[in-house]
Amino acid sequence: MEKLNKIQEEIEQHETITIFRHQFPDMDAIGSQIGLKKALQNIYPEKKIYALGTMSKDDEAMDSVDDETIKNSLAIVLDTANKERIDDPRFMLAKSRIRIDHHVPVETLASLEWLEPEASATCELIALFFKAQNLSIPKEAAQYLYEGLVADNIRYTTSNTRPESLLAGAYLIEQGANVQKANDKNFGISLRDFRYETEVRNNALYQEGVLYAIMNIESYEEEGLTFSQAKEKVYALSGVNEVKAWALFTEKEPNAFNASLRSRSLDVREIAADFGGGGHTCAAGIKGLDQKQVLQIIDRLKAL
Repeated sequence: MEKLNKIQEEIEQHETITIFRHQFPDMDAIGSQIGLKKALQNIYPEKKIYALGTMSKDDEAMDSVDDETIKNSLAIVLDTANKERIDDPRFMLAKSRIRIDHHVPVETLASLEWLEPEASATCELIALFFKAQNLSIPKEAAQYLYEGLVADNIRYTTSNTRPESLLAGAYLIEQGANVQKANDKNFGISLRDFRYETEVRNNALYQEGVLYAIMNIESYEEEGLTFSQAKEKVYALSGVNEVKAWALFTEKEPNAFNASLRSRSLDVREIAADFGGGGHTCAAGIKGLDQKQVLQIIDRLKAL
């Protein structure tokens, strides 16, 4: 509680707040960033609050500010374990920095850090922060946070779902989050997505308890998907009883793949770390792999 109070004090002491998150954002990154921004704008209408990044989901507009604005701001970094993944390196210019994250720590990014690797989502932590401070937030902010929460813990089914995850969800519903809307947004799919997910499954190979698919650029571009959209389809390989671990390798550039590794309970983060990636025990990612490294990772998964 002391750390949360310190975060609250820092927010109250700064007139300008800049909010950062990781590259190629998933719903937890976007939900925590935009949810926090909209909540703080409602609580502190006199403050200048900016959400920064070079891309977003669902056409949510990112803000644009100059270096001087960041220098004079409190920077809040969300959902990011290491500096290289932050989607705007200028966060280092800020005179004060806070990090809130649920990844396993890799390096220190701020003087004040609230890190809970056991949490199911960064959105969970943001919701618990407002709940602990007895603050009400607008319905729009609650919706973003709830959508990020249930996206990361897959509707409270991942192994890192804990009692606090449900308390966070209950708080957000009390604040006006629409459960059905969140489920439709995260788990409803278009016909285009359905066809690509079917292609991922059709390309999947099962070997020694591991289910994996290697998808090239043409496969997702033919369906009208971007790389960022295609790489998230790892869930298309989940839920198979015989599978101990599953992986999706998505080509970003010729012979350069990003990997999404998943399991029910086995540690895939250690494998990711050995190839320059990171994440959580049961959900990790790696960037910039060649085909030889892809095969090495598959062998490592088989050995789990």
